[in-house]
Amino acid sequence: MGQDNRGIAKRRKTYMIEEVGEVKEVSGKRALVLTDRKGQCGQCTARGYCEMLGGGKEMLSNALNPIGAKAGDIVTIGIPSGTVTKASMVVYMIPAIGIVGGASLGYYTGKIYGLNLDLSTLTGSLTGIGISMIFVRLLSNVLGKRPSYRPEIVKITKPANRIG
Repeated sequence: MGQDNRGIAKRRKTYMIEEVGEVKEVSGKRALVLTDRKGQCGQCTARGYCEMLGGGKEMLSNALNPIGAKAGDIVTIGIPSGTVTKASMVVYMIPAIGIVGGASLGYYTGKIYGLNLDLSTLTGSLTGIGISMIFVRLLSNVLGKRPSYRPEIVKITKPANRIG
């Protein structure tokens, strides 16, 4: 009747995106890792927006450090599979719903009160996108605190030269 659970192995994490970077600072079980933005963003369709907003060549990531990497180590960091898909839903779908919902609300408000429908629809869509962007920002702050949404140091590619 009693089953032996020793044969069940823990499922290995798979990473959708992996990138090599240098550990700049370690604080407890977290590390700041400097990576090349071009590598991480090379396949992203939204990379143009980051460049427009002043994204530089390098990116500093606050990664989980379960393997004990030290400052100066060259490491591989990974973002768990599924995380990118969930984050994309937040970043793209919520504003889309906000703009369509706001436009609809503006249109019907204009119709009820006899306002210019173009202007009320525009006002509603701008209000909807504004509110949805605030919601995305708040939600990203909450989700960003969850370990499953943080990059993780997967392996130490090249240990730092340590004296002593």
